[in-house]
Amino acid sequence: MPGPPRRPDTGISRLRAQLSAADDPARVLPFARAVVDAKVRKQMVLLQRLARRDNSEIVSAAVGQIGELLAMLPECGTRDEPMGIEGAAAREYFGALGQIMPDGLRFAGRSRQPPGDLINAALSYGYAIILGEAVSALCAAGLIDPAIGLLHAEQDRRPSLALDLMEEFRPMVVDQVVVAAARRGELRPEHGHRVEGDHGVLLTKAGREVLVGGYERRMLQHTKGALPGLSGSLRRHLYRQAQRIATYIEDPEATWTGLSWR
Repeated sequence: MPGPPRRPDTGISRLRAQLSAADDPARVLPFARAVVDAKVRKQMVLLQRLARRDNSEIVSAAVGQIGELLAMLPECGTRDEPMGIEGAAAREYFGALGQIMPDGLRFAGRSRQPPGDLINAALSYGYAIILGEAVSALCAAGLIDPAIGLLHAEQDRRPSLALDLMEEFRPMVVDQVVVAAARRGELRPEHGHRVEGDHGVLLTKAGREVLVGGYERRMLQHTKGALPGLSGSLRRHLYRQAQRIATYIEDPEATWTGLSWR
């Protein structure tokens, strides 16, 4: 006797849709532009929030350069071009951010693998935390393979789609947490230690605790107006953005936009 009809495997269907979207320039390019636009605008907002009389020229110059780069986004014709703009904007952003940090915590720019100083170690640690949450959010949205990205190409099984999702949350969550902790004196030079053999700087246990506590408070912060019709914690917004990515992948008519942050 035949059994009941099999239900469609939505996981496999979504995986097929994900693979199809990742291979379709007409889907990849608008998404890539939107993700880079959302991240870079938030970097500009954070710099402007940090501006004081004694560093206003540094901030103004960086924001001006980043704005010129942002104006080039609509002309991008391949996925690599928005990535190039993102990289150039990041150099301007971190160059300015490093100069306006408190004394003893200034840095020359972004360094990773290994981090060259305490602030870069804190940024890398915070990005690792939110990357894990981004993977969980995508899985909750039904996207079973976070390695298949749209902006970030598939590479060595890294969670490329989770990197796509977390981009706009880097400045508005992690960077904000690190800067606030440094400015309040919660994150101090003794919270980093240099590893012998040129392995860079790592956070101490106390430094990690500062970052985790600040991160959790930030993710629980209530916000409204960042997405139409949605209010709640930033963590809720992260999960909502994951759902919107799933919709974008499955629905050719769907669009994706970043969160509003001013």
